[in-house]
Amino acid sequence: MPDIYLYHVAYSLILKSGPSVKVDLVQKFINFYHRYENLNLKITFFLISLQILHLYWLTSDVVLQKIFGHSFFLVPKSLLPIFVVIDYIEIPALISAIIFYSYSIRTKESDAKKNYLFLGMLGVQFFHIFWITDDVVYTSLFNFSFVEIPYVLSWIAILIDYLELPVMVDLFYKIIKKKRR
Repeated sequence: MPDIYLYHVAYSLILKSGPSVKVDLVQKFINFYHRYENLNLKITFFLISLQILHLYWLTSDVVLQKIFGHSFFLVPKSLLPIFVVIDYIEIPALISAIIFYSYSIRTKESDAKKNYLFLGMLGVQFFHIFWITDDVVYTSLFNFSFVEIPYVLSWIAILIDYLELPVMVDLFYKIIKKKRR
């Protein structure tokens, strides 16, 4: 209940500030983003590329274990929390990538349709985060599942995570393309 009150107070302050303050803040953010666009691109690529480690774990420990009945994960299980932390770095990576692609669309970059596709791929990642939190983190750490996700949906959640790969390739391509200019 206190969170709702804080939200209401913050929202009331924004409304009382008037629309010009909101527009001014958005414009300042856009100007800041534009000024450091190349750095933001590199940070976004770095953050989302960390997911390669997560995808290795997901493939070798979860997917192959579901298919073959045993894990092919070569890293000691004691280091699994590191892979979980890396997966949660996905949240700032997703936010950064969504901002990057939204900004690219806003600046009317030539490949806007592709950017919309990547925005969609990034947006569905949040379902995967919900699945990984429930099925892996709660089950591994607390030996129970908070919400039981049906088997088919869990496979969909797993497959969704691989949608980051084309985004990684695109971001890498954009970094290379910017260096050539």
